[in-house]
Amino acid sequence: MVIFTGRTVEDAIEKGLKELNLSRLKAHIKVVSREKKGFFGFGKKPAQVDIEGINEVTAHRANQKAVKGVPEEVNQKNEPVSSKFEDTMELRKVTGIIKKMEERGEVIDDSVKEDIVMHKKKTQTILEEAGHTEVLEALEKVNEAETEKTPEVVEVSDVPKPVRSEQSFEEFVVSEFPDQRELSKDIEKATEEVAEYVKKIIYEMDIEATVETSHNRRQINLQIETPEAGRVIGYHGKVLKSLQLLSQNFLHDRYSKNFSVILNVHDYVEHRTETLIEFTRKAASRVLETGKDYVMDPMSNSERKIVHKTITGIEGVDSYSEGNDPNRYVVVTAVR
Repeated sequence: MVIFTGRTVEDAIEKGLKELNLSRLKAHIKVVSREKKGFFGFGKKPAQVDIEGINEVTAHRANQKAVKGVPEEVNQKNEPVSSKFEDTMELRKVTGIIKKMEERGEVIDDSVKEDIVMHKKKTQTILEEAGHTEVLEALEKVNEAETEKTPEVVEVSDVPKPVRSEQSFEEFVVSEFPDQRELSKDIEKATEEVAEYVKKIIYEMDIEATVETSHNRRQINLQIETPEAGRVIGYHGKVLKSLQLLSQNFLHDRYSKNFSVILNVHDYVEHRTETLIEFTRKAASRVLETGKDYVMDPMSNSERKIVHKTITGIEGVDSYSEGNDPNRYVVVTAVR
C-alpha cells in the first residue's frame, strides 16, 4: 500500500500519479480518507489515497480474490485471467489459421478480426459468438499437435510459426495489424486525455464527481457520476451541452475529426433521447397540419441523428440539417 496525501482528494491523486509516473487509466486508486477542514484550525486533516499501478500481477491478484469463496460451477463460467505471453501465443495461432482460411477463399468478418486483435474478450468467446467453430476446431488441432508432438495430425504448413518469447503482445500486434493497432493506441490515448480534460473542468466547478470511460473504434463515451447532477447538466442541459462542445473541440484540436465524444450524467442522455423523439413527432405533426417547415433549435450531431432517424419513420415529412456547428440545426419539412 502506497499512501499519498494532499489538500484535497484530487490533489493527493495528482501527487501520487505524478510521483509514480502513472495515468489514471493505469492506476488503481482507493480513497483512504477525505480531507477535513476542521474548526478554527483544529482537527484539520489532509486527504489520503492509496495508489497502485495496474499490471498482470494486480490483475491476477484481483482475479483470485474475485473467485475466492465462489462455487466452482460459477467460476467455470468465468474467463480466467491469462498472461500477455499466453495471449500472444494464442493470437499468433488464430491469425495464422484465419490467414490460411482466407487464402482458401473463406470469409471471416472484419469486425471479428478486430475484436480478436483488440482483445475485447477471450478469443474463444469471440469466435463462438460469431459462429466460427471451424477456427476453434483448427486451433484445437494445433494445440493437440503441440501437446502430443504428432506432426501427422496437422500439416506443418497449417501450424503458425511460434512467436519468440521476447516478443511482447504489443509488438506482435503491430507487426501483424499495424493500422488497427495504431488506431487502438490513438483511441486509448484520446479517451484518457479527454477524460482528464473533463475532470479538470468539473473540478474547477467545485463539483465532486467521477468519470468512467469506454470507447469503440471511433466514439468515446464519458459517464459522469455525481451527487450534484443538476449543476453538471444545467438548465435544459445547457451546461452538459457546453461540456460536450468543449470536449469535442478538445478532441478535434488534437486528433482532427477522427473521434467523437458523448458525455452523459446518470441517465440524462437516455431521458433526453426520449424527450427529443417525442418533440420530433410533435414537430412532424405540426408540419403535416400547416404545411410549413419547422426549424428546430441548434443541437449536437448525436441529437440531430436522433431527429433524422425519427423523421424517417413518419410518412409525409422529411428533414435536413443546415448551418455550421455549434449552431447547426434541423429543418422538418413536408414531402411535396
